[in-house]
Amino acid sequence: MTVYLCSTQPDIFRFLANKIEKLGHSCLLFSDYTNLKNTLIKSNYLPDLVLIDYMAENHLLSTNPYEKLDKDKTYLPLIFYNDPCIAKGARAAVWADIIRNFCNKDYLPEGKYVPKEETIETVLKIVADFVESDQFSPYIYLMQKPEPFPESFTTDFLYEKFTYNKNHYKSIDGFKSESKLPESLYLLLQIFFDHKDDILTIYDLILLYSEKKKQISQASLKVMLSNLRSYFKKYPEFNYRLDHNEKGYKFSIG
Repeated sequence: MTVYLCSTQPDIFRFLANKIEKLGHSCLLFSDYTNLKNTLIKSNYLPDLVLIDYMAENHLLSTNPYEKLDKDKTYLPLIFYNDPCIAKGARAAVWADIIRNFCNKDYLPEGKYVPKEETIETVLKIVADFVESDQFSPYIYLMQKPEPFPESFTTDFLYEKFTYNKNHYKSIDGFKSESKLPESLYLLLQIFFDHKDDILTIYDLILLYSEKKKQISQASLKVMLSNLRSYFKKYPEFNYRLDHNEKGYKFSIG
């Protein structure tokens, strides 16, 4: 069985050509669509199967290849190996169906050898497995899985984030109101509340505080930490604790 393979990524598809040849078939690799068409036009013997890169031609401007084959009364099994409209796992079956229904055997030259359907379908399965494989798929045009749509762009996420921000600090708002906690210390308390039970270094706190308000020096931050602890001691009914060890600071409730 003779297979023509036309790809804009020949370095990748040499591996596929090699897989096809290991089955005992002949596979000729083209890196230029014009060369493939010229070879088909000039050849006295057409291949048994043609595998084409969907990127090789402009589908908005070119004629449907199956309509052209029918118009030219030519029998030529042909598929686009990276057709973006075929679902994963269905390629081999869809291609076999295309060849069965769109490639007219009435146009076969007299005496022309035609491989058995099983033989062609075996090659189509090899092609499908190759282009959908974890090893090669990420590098093939039109076969990459799309990046997940950022959750932060969705309406549901934005609504939930708004609701969360609105209700999240209710438990420390009471402490702020009762103790008349200064805004600067309240921002520091928010940081600890957001990272309950985490150990934060002084450098973590400087970074997080600067993201919320403005840059702060290490000395100023240490003064604020001492003041915040004093507020916790004045209002023990809230059960707020701020522990410190060589690893950093840890805020806890209860």
